[in-house]
Amino acid sequence: MSSLPPAEGPDESPSESPSDEQWEAFLRDAMEGGGAGAPKEASARDRLAAARVRRPRRPRRPRRPRSATAWLASAAPWTAVAAVVVFGAFQTGLIPIPRSSPSSPAPAPASGPAEAVSLPGGGTSDGDQCGTKGYHHFPLPAGATAVEPQSAASPAFGPQLSLSHYGYAADPEGEGDIVIGLRFTTPGTKKPLQVSRTLGGEGAAVEIEGPDGLVAGAHGLPVIWPSAARASASGASGASGASVDVSDGGGGEIVVPAEALCPGHDGDSVAKSLVPPADSTGTVTGPPPYRLVVSLRDPAVGTLRTTLGLPAGGGLLSAVNLVPVARS
Repeated sequence: MSSLPPAEGPDESPSESPSDEQWEAFLRDAMEGGGAGAPKEASARDRLAAARVRRPRRPRRPRRPRSATAWLASAAPWTAVAAVVVFGAFQTGLIPIPRSSPSSPAPAPASGPAEAVSLPGGGTSDGDQCGTKGYHHFPLPAGATAVEPQSAASPAFGPQLSLSHYGYAADPEGEGDIVIGLRFTTPGTKKPLQVSRTLGGEGAAVEIEGPDGLVAGAHGLPVIWPSAARASASGASGASGASVDVSDGGGGEIVVPAEALCPGHDGDSVAKSLVPPADSTGTVTGPPPYRLVVSLRDPAVGTLRTTLGLPAGGGLLSAVNLVPVARS
């Protein structure tokens, strides 16, 4: 059996079968007895090949890309099925539902507890007095925390303590302390004032009070004495002694750590509240929001006062951040 496909009828050409003239020439030659063989009819293979050569090839139509609308239309049934499957998985718990984690609470301001605790570097906090109004570790005399402009008729006399500076000092790790500078003077006398390095073994006391009571406090705080450090570095005689000469404006510094702050308060905000308001000319227009009191007690203070004919006063000195307000 032949495997060739049948010839395509419509594409056949008349020239592929013998013409009438050819048959007449064949019969004439046959009668005369010397003709060539009868013309052969083209085979089916030849007719098919000839037809393919003659037929012009139809140009292939370019595939048109499917539009997004058509794609969605064809994918919609499968998408609906997938949605049902996924929803069922959520309902049965096969796929956990992601839940947004609650936002982390803001870190609480650095402060100490509402109880007395030992402080790094020395001293004890007054956390058990948080919110107390008028609390002072060293009992102060009446009027010690009031500031009135001094007149020329009644100048200061004898050992005096004032605050040279105060503010918040932060470290690279974002934590910090309140630093307070002390300044000693002895107006009205040229006699020296030499206090002990440990201030009679009691250290200094600091209280910061706001409208609602104590917001920070500590006692037994050590004092950093720059003059003693300089004398020790230079190798001066007596530099390693137990006393420090604070005459002629000498002083030291006190560091109040964050642990001395009452809960809910941070050092930066407290330090800013120690500054009194002022107008554009720098004139103080009112008291600061918070009151700072520093007090200390040393036998040398009482001794100098007695020498000057003043009451010893227990050797107590105090200073506040209040300044006289200009009167209109």
